[in-house]
Amino acid sequence: MCGKSSHEEETSRTATGSRPFYLSDLLHQAMDSDCLNLLPSVCEVLADSKLFLHDDTCLEKLLDCFKELVMQNGEQYFMQYLPCLVQFLQSVTKSQTVDPSVFSFSLKLAGLLAGKEHSFSLLEERGVLQYMFQPDSWHMLELWKNSSVRYGWLHGLCNMLQHPQSITFFCKNGFINLVLHLQNDKGFFITSLTSQILAHILNCITPEVQSSNAKNETPNCCPVSTEYVSVTKEVMNHVAASLASEEQAIIIPALGLLSTILTKCRETLKEMFWKHVLGPLEVLANVKNDSFTLPIIAVLQAVARSPILIQSDSRVETLMEIMLFSRSATESVQCAAIILQMENCPQVLKWKATDVILLPLWSVTASPLQLHDPGTLKDYILQLKKQLSQKTFCVYLLTQSLSSLAEHLHKKSLAGIPVQRIASSVIKLLKICSGHCPFTLLEAGAFPHLIGCYKVQQCSIDLLGGLTVYADALECTESTDLIEETLSILLQYLQSPDSHATVLKKTYQATLKWFNLCSPSSDLWKMIIIELFQSVKKHVCDGRWEVRDSTLEFIAQLTANLKGNKNYTETLHNSGMISVLFTSLSDLEGYVQASAVAALGEAVTSDVCSNVQEKAVTHLLSILSQDTQSFPHRAAVKVFTTWLKSPHCCTSLEQSISSVLLLGGNDIDWEVKVHTLELADALMDKSLNHCPCHFQKIYRSSESTCIMHALSKLNDLGLFEFLFKCIFDCDRPVSEKACSLLLKLRTVLREITTTDHKVLTLDLCKYSWNEEMLHRYYKNQKITELYCGKNGDKSSCRQIDSAESLDRSPTEMDLCEILELLDLENMQHTLSLSSDHVINSPQSLMEDILFMTRESEDNVADCY
Repeated sequence: MCGKSSHEEETSRTATGSRPFYLSDLLHQAMDSDCLNLLPSVCEVLADSKLFLHDDTCLEKLLDCFKELVMQNGEQYFMQYLPCLVQFLQSVTKSQTVDPSVFSFSLKLAGLLAGKEHSFSLLEERGVLQYMFQPDSWHMLELWKNSSVRYGWLHGLCNMLQHPQSITFFCKNGFINLVLHLQNDKGFFITSLTSQILAHILNCITPEVQSSNAKNETPNCCPVSTEYVSVTKEVMNHVAASLASEEQAIIIPALGLLSTILTKCRETLKEMFWKHVLGPLEVLANVKNDSFTLPIIAVLQAVARSPILIQSDSRVETLMEIMLFSRSATESVQCAAIILQMENCPQVLKWKATDVILLPLWSVTASPLQLHDPGTLKDYILQLKKQLSQKTFCVYLLTQSLSSLAEHLHKKSLAGIPVQRIASSVIKLLKICSGHCPFTLLEAGAFPHLIGCYKVQQCSIDLLGGLTVYADALECTESTDLIEETLSILLQYLQSPDSHATVLKKTYQATLKWFNLCSPSSDLWKMIIIELFQSVKKHVCDGRWEVRDSTLEFIAQLTANLKGNKNYTETLHNSGMISVLFTSLSDLEGYVQASAVAALGEAVTSDVCSNVQEKAVTHLLSILSQDTQSFPHRAAVKVFTTWLKSPHCCTSLEQSISSVLLLGGNDIDWEVKVHTLELADALMDKSLNHCPCHFQKIYRSSESTCIMHALSKLNDLGLFEFLFKCIFDCDRPVSEKACSLLLKLRTVLREITTTDHKVLTLDLCKYSWNEEMLHRYYKNQKITELYCGKNGDKSSCRQIDSAESLDRSPTEMDLCEILELLDLENMQHTLSLSSDHVINSPQSLMEDILFMTRESEDNVADCY
């Protein structure tokens, strides 16, 4: 039967609750015990300065495991590890020679333990914290010179600063000076971590004013003290002094710290810092150094998200305008793009930023300038024209401008954008790049260095495609000419034999978008389709595989978009494209062949081409059985699945399903197997859902004919052979997918069967998976005897021997019995774990550490 008995249900639950019992629970319990047994030895070898650790990756992973133990199981669970770890840290404090990687690990571990108040008190009493976090006590070891130790010190602080005791410890010991000193460290990760720590400390020691009558509070309930006020002043003075420095290596980290504070700290702190640094920040903004541009903009982005922006004396808008117009043209375009991303940016400034981004396009195409503030931009335009006359600057500026426009068009973050004007200008630019420059532009001194520039071409085409998000503005009557002109330039690029492969790919994508704006009944639509197929047939034979691939992808997308359009289907078949697609199935490049399979799959799904579909089935089966490349195999199985789901399924496809299951199941590529499992899923749905008695209880054998017939047919097709084989596959995604399908099947069978009804008896001897199934049968018998003794009394448990197992060995099993025997929930739970959950377990990591310290350098463990 498919339903579990009450006895089985009881044995599948734990003694303490209703959660299903997993064998992995016993494994975790055993692993915890093993870890506790291994931990003293691991701590001993790590504390031994004579032993050298060849790979410190395992230390980082072990620290992550300890952190996870604390987070998932709580402090109480972790207490059993604490005595041994404290002893290890004490031994490190007494060592006169210690490896930097081990010392860095010790600092992080000490911080992790001290993050809990009980452990903090214990470590402080033992003198561990005072030694670990006072570098003066270990300067004689010259450890501070090692960047990993400095990072470990900061990381340990970051882990520790989680409660009032640790905050007080930090402030009273004057650690603020050392953290501020590390702000100018050469290591990026070190300076970044100092910013995070300082922002956290400031939040903890600064009271939050909730209302005029509210008491001073902080998240960690730290009382306000003189030391805390001193810390805040020190950080503010450090930032202001650093911004006034003449050294770039000091200024940039300070800007990063200021950005973090303005992002993560509460409003009272933001206002204090902003008033304190505004003067030096304004001076710095006027310095002609492009290295400061992005860090200053990041600061302005952060402050723009706060109420400071709308304060009359904040001068945020003034600073933004300085950054927009005091830099080089390339930097200005970059600033403009960032300003447009700011949600609370003033509208006037957004208009100016939009003008800055559009100006390179207007200038190159000699388009009339319609600026929001011409007076402000006068000097900028003169500077821009000089830079556009130089090839390198011109290409960079244009690509930057076009890319920014495309991004903001997609987000619709440009208000009142002149869509049609931009489209016309981009078309002009594409004509310049192709060498077909209009006479009026030649007279205006067009830019010859743009001819054949594929970077500008692909950015222009990206922008042209992006304009279609404003379809309402482009579908009006006056836009008909623009649509025709746009499709004309896109066709021109498709017809050009010199078009760059990337440009062609983007042209296909833009063509799809603009083609959707055409009416299928219009003459333009019919003309474009014919011209498209003429160009496409040439590119399918191109010597560059990238061109062939993107062309076939385009055919597949176009056909999918126009599915059901009879005019398109007729044109497709009359154009000779189907023959071209069949030829492309033999392409030597796997990617191209896969794209050809996908395109053919889309092209022959219609009910008007069943004969072509039968021919395609033969070709795709040939690819599955003879081709050695994985990509065509994946594509072929996906096409079979799509066809099977469609209402117009040809006879030859139904007859070939068993071959597809067999070939897909034996493929060496795991993704092919997963796609074949998706085909099996569709097949199950089609077979069982069409059964009249689906999801109805069967009480008489005469009523079970339908389901029996459906299951027998699926068995004859090899579906169950395939599923049971896949569930024992060595690739986890394959097993996981097969398990989910068998669970789905079991659910269906439980719905439609009674306890005394057998749906399908399978002769185990006929199947390749019978040995594994019998092994699980024996294992189940032992577990039943061991854990499910009479009346649940474990004292009466016994294990059956192998001879007794063989006597009970079945030769036939019902499908429901097999599904219950597999213990699918347990399998699903195990398969859902990451593939490295054993390798990265605490026990495995500890064993690696012991192995590395006991073996020679030639036998270094692989801890990855």
